[in-house]
Amino acid sequence: MQKVVGVEAVRVGLDEGITVLDLKQANTVTLAALRKVLKDGGFVSKDARLSARGTVVERGSQLVFTVAGTGEAFAIDGNATERSVVDDLRRRRSATIDVTGTAHPATAGVQRLTVESIR
Repeated sequence: MQKVVGVEAVRVGLDEGITVLDLKQANTVTLAALRKVLKDGGFVSKDARLSARGTVVERGSQLVFTVAGTGEAFAIDGNATERSVVDDLRRRRSATIDVTGTAHPATAGVQRLTVESIR
């Protein structure tokens, strides 16, 4: 992971089964690319904590968060995200926002995000 462009520091907790990555500011590495590095190294990627800046759009009835700088897209998990947060995301469509949440491994090629907070 240390050799991935955009990664500043790596901390591994083998007992907890977690990897913590500090990314350089204005990096362009995607979560999908990081998950691939883990998979290629023989590890299983599970949920990831994510803090990113980007925009939310509505595609049909699905809210989608797109990370600025990388274009990586996450479908907002409306079942796991609190209703008030979903309503706030809808109100702030197309505005640049900072989001913190949990990114779930892709299923059927779709990355899903449970949003916990917006700034």
